[in-house]
Amino acid sequence: MADLVRYQMTPSASAAVSLKVPRQWPACPDIVRDSKRFTLVMALHPQCPCSRASVHELAELMARTGGRLAAVAIFVVPTGAPHDWLNTDLFEQARQIPGVNLIVDRDGADARRFGASTSGQVALYDVGGRLLFNGGITDGRGHEGDNAGLSAILDLVHDRTSSVFATPVYGCPLGACPINRDGATRP
Repeated sequence: MADLVRYQMTPSASAAVSLKVPRQWPACPDIVRDSKRFTLVMALHPQCPCSRASVHELAELMARTGGRLAAVAIFVVPTGAPHDWLNTDLFEQARQIPGVNLIVDRDGADARRFGASTSGQVALYDVGGRLLFNGGITDGRGHEGDNAGLSAILDLVHDRTSSVFATPVYGCPLGACPINRDGATRP
């Protein structure tokens, strides 16, 4: 039980402090920044069970920002993935969120442009394309509810100050997920 709790509360090593996230909106032909609203970009691995909570928190953000936030969910499809790779409840859950634009990212090129390495990682940009926040919007793997990342984004979008500019990300690496849909461990 202790190992399970430790795993749930251990952030991804690859995104603990991501220095790859561009401070200014990157050139990305597939993803357009909203010039009138804040734009949030979330990278997701459709097979990551940890990211259900992140997508739930994304729905919370969209509901609580009163139209002041545009959101893009980038679903990474690795090279050689089966044709049904996106047929997951996570993809369907994200599709149901009003105002979220879904992008299918073959080989992860778009996610890399935003410096994302972990499923559930978000970046928030202002209307001028300046990075305001980077990190996760959960307090642990599969943990839903108020957390520092969610609060920081809500504060920034509602023109309040936030002392939090980065938080840990809890999710699978975007390149590979250790657990497949059958619950078996991947090599």
